[in-house]
Amino acid sequence: MDDWEREELLIRMDERIKTIYNRMDRFETLFTNHLSHHEDWENDIKTSLQRWLAVIVTAGGGVSAWGMM
Repeated sequence: MDDWEREELLIRMDERIKTIYNRMDRFETLFTNHLSHHEDWENDIKTSLQRWLAVIVTAGGGVSAWGMM
C-alpha cells in the first residue's frame, strides 16, 4: 500500500466514523425526546386519574348524604 492509498483509506475511515457518530448523536436526541414524551403521558394519566377519583369520592359522599335525609 503506497502513501496515497493509505491517505485515501484514512480519509474514508474518518468520514465513516463521523457519519456513525452523527447518527448516534441523532439517536440519542430521538431517544431523549421519546422518554420525555412518555413522562408527559404518565403525568397526564396520573392527573386524570386523580381528578376522576375526586369526582367519584365526591359523588359517593353526596349519595351517602342524600341517603341520610
